[in-house]
Amino acid sequence: MAAPSDPFFDAMYERMSPGARYLFTAQQLDEIKKAFGARSWGSHAVDLRLTAPALRHSYYLVLLAGRDRCRVARARIRLPRAAALSAAAGLVTLAVLAAAQAFAG
Repeated sequence: MAAPSDPFFDAMYERMSPGARYLFTAQQLDEIKKAFGARSWGSHAVDLRLTAPALRHSYYLVLLAGRDRCRVARARIRLPRAAALSAAAGLVTLAVLAAAQAFAG
């Protein structure tokens, strides 16, 4: 009976040469997953990714927002409600301006 497919390894094997999947031992695969598994992308309530050309360079803007599901405690910044709303409004304004620039150019 074949082992169930693992999305992490499926994505990893897609980026490798066709025969590479047979070169790893089970222990090596466990260590690879431990090292890189925490870096997988999650889904977010807001996932906005824009690229805007400017002069000779291209710049990107990524805005992600969602519920914090991290199990590791992080240092949290406590802002007064007005400051938090002002910061959020500034980020939204920046995202809208970047989107307008990206679609206009």
